[in-house]
Amino acid sequence: MAESWALRWEGGLDNVASHQNVEAGGAEPRLAAFCPYSSWFYTIDITEQLLRPDEDSAQPRTSARNHCGKKSHMDNPSPEPRTVAWHDIPVWRQQNEYILAGYRPMKANYLQVIKSLSFLHNETCNVYTHLIGAVLLLPYATAILRTISGPQYIDVTTTDFIMFNIFFCSAESCLSSSAVYHLIGSHSHEAEQLWHRRDLLGIVILTVGTFIPGIYYIFYCDPIQQKIHWIIVCHSGHLDALSVVVFCGSATAALISIPKFRTLRWRKARVAAYVALGASSLIPLLHGVQVYGLEYMLEYSGMKWYLVELLLYGGGCGIYAVRTLCFPFP
Repeated sequence: MAESWALRWEGGLDNVASHQNVEAGGAEPRLAAFCPYSSWFYTIDITEQLLRPDEDSAQPRTSARNHCGKKSHMDNPSPEPRTVAWHDIPVWRQQNEYILAGYRPMKANYLQVIKSLSFLHNETCNVYTHLIGAVLLLPYATAILRTISGPQYIDVTTTDFIMFNIFFCSAESCLSSSAVYHLIGSHSHEAEQLWHRRDLLGIVILTVGTFIPGIYYIFYCDPIQQKIHWIIVCHSGHLDALSVVVFCGSATAALISIPKFRTLRWRKARVAAYVALGASSLIPLLHGVQVYGLEYMLEYSGMKWYLVELLLYGGGCGIYAVRTLCFPFP
């Protein structure tokens, strides 16, 4: 038996009615229906598209509604946070328990990783201090090399150009490798390990690349001693300085190529290796003091700047090893 279903509008619309005949058990009408268990009409949810078709046709619907007519919480999902806490990152990234926040979430896309240059995180300082230095070093090195090739420097030789280029190339290698390492660390474990190794190797290259020109200029006025040092032999009972620097640099480079040596457990061992590498530079300095005297070395060989450099290296290694600056400000 067919039931009579009456449709009505709420909102003051007159003379608007519609009727449908629905077989028992048939489809439910969409707007309003007579309830067989009561004597009154009830209104079913009327969508905005049916009530205002002109407005909805001009603008697409931007959100869905559930069966109760309410917006679902999934319609506007919250954006992914730019940084996460220490306990939200993988174990292999948990290198410092005193830094509790500011970590970038893992991104398998290199473009997304590069976009982290646009906001603050706990690697921002590390990235930009190395990146800015790497960028500025290129024009600076070019200007220096052009200057020493001018007519006012008639005594500059090919070896001088080689020494300057050794230093500039080693510095550029260190700065660029460190910048990429600190930037790319949130990509994947494989990428982090690759650039961590290059970062540590870049420090070795810079250290050795600094001392080789230093040895050359310390003994610049003594061709015999200079040649003795360059052919890497022992002379007059003195251990050859360049051989020690090269040996320490090679040993340190070999150690950092071992994945286990780059883990958190071996942090202090890495520091000890770098300290030994830096301390090896004292041999040519002490040899120069013995040959030329302290006054000459301080005035003409740049010894005072080497000592400042060693002091900065030592301070940096100490902070890296014990992380004292992190204790008061976790």
